[in-house]
Order: sequence, then structure tokens, then C-alpha cells
Amino acid sequence: MKKLYSLLAAAVMAFSLPLTAQAATHYDPNIAHITYSNAPEGTAYMDILVKMKTDDQNYVEFNQAPVSPEGETLDITAESEIAEYNEDGYVSLSVHHKKTESFVLGSGEDLMTMHSTKQVSSDFIDLSIAYGDFKAAYVDENGNILGVTKASVTEYSTATPYGFKADGDSLIYQRHGAHPRVIAMIFAAFVILFVSLPMIAFAAYRRHTKKIKAGDLAAKAKKATK
Repeated sequence: MKKLYSLLAAAVMAFSLPLTAQAATHYDPNIAHITYSNAPEGTAYMDILVKMKTDDQNYVEFNQAPVSPEGETLDITAESEIAEYNEDGYVSLSVHHKKTESFVLGSGEDLMTMHSTKQVSSDFIDLSIAYGDFKAAYVDENGNILGVTKASVTEYSTATPYGFKADGDSLIYQRHGAHPRVIAMIFAAFVILFVSLPMIAFAAYRRHTKKIKAGDLAAKAKKATK
């Protein structure tokens, strides 16, 4: 019985470790870390595009321009090409979504922050659910578009924060956490384990009881023959 319980405890720990590791590292889904490589010459920053209609409740004509590494606002207005861009329904997230709180350009990594409240969440998980795949536009310092990527591919990782990584015309949407299929498998394993646990314990108990009864009968038979 002790061996059985040890094995069951080990199984519970093995299934719990991935969830524990994921819970130990937390990244804010309201903040996207944006990096890119092999960008067109003259690229000042990479903007994220979402498939948002102009009658969307979060759509605004012009929200704000990105802030340079020196803390200065880029000279981008509602008349800039990035603000007027609307191809296949894709528009600038930083310019047209009213919940874009800030877009700060850095040295090698830009940060776009969305504003969420307890009542209304507008983080990057919600954005992906509401608008589907993302695209990205390479933009120069005057707001001209130098190139647009293909639709994003989602990658899940417990080691990276939320964000976007582009390489030329390819775009990866990095979502922090385990893949939904992995979570589903772990949950299913927990269910199977705890459903079968009472049955395994009962079977072990019956087997142990039978051994005791068999031993008692043997002892009684031996005593009777004396």
C-alpha cells in the first residue's frame, strides 16, 4: 500500500509541475514587447495592425503617436499614411484603438501598452480573440509605410512575455503560457487520475484483505491438524 501511495503522489507531482512553473512566472498581458529584424531601410518602428471596423466601439480617428527613445513624440498625425492605412480591414492598433495607453520605442525592443480595468479588459489576449490574427507595418519617422508583414502565427511559451517578433514579412504573436492543448491534456490527466484513484485504492484494499483472510484460513487449518 505504501508503494501504491508513493506512486500516486509522484504522479500528482509530475502533472502539477508544469502548472506550478507557469504560475511562478507572470507577464502582464497588457504589455506587448515588440522586436523585429530584416526590416526595410528607413524603418523607425513597427506598428501592430488589427482587423478592426471603423464602427467598432473602440475605434477612434486618431489616438496618439509613438514616443521615441529620447522621450519625444514622433511627428505622426491623422494625415500620416499609417493613420490612413486600411487594407483588408487592417488598421493601426496604436493610432486607432482608444485603449492603446502608450507606445514607447526603445533600443531594440518597443513596448505597447493597452489599458484594462476590472470591468473591461483590452489586453493582447482579448485583442487576438476579438480581431483574430495580427499584422505589422514597418513605418518611417514621418509615418510612411515601408512594408507590411503577413498575418501572424501564434507561439506559446512559458519563458517569454506577450509580444510580437517580426523577421522580414513574417510575424509571430508571442503568447505567454502553455499551449491550450497542453493545458487540456494536463487537466484530462488530473481527471483520469482522481477518478481512478478510489478504484485503485479499493482494489488494493480488497487484495490486501484477501491475503489476510487466506493467511487466517491457513493458520486455522494448520491448527486444526495438530
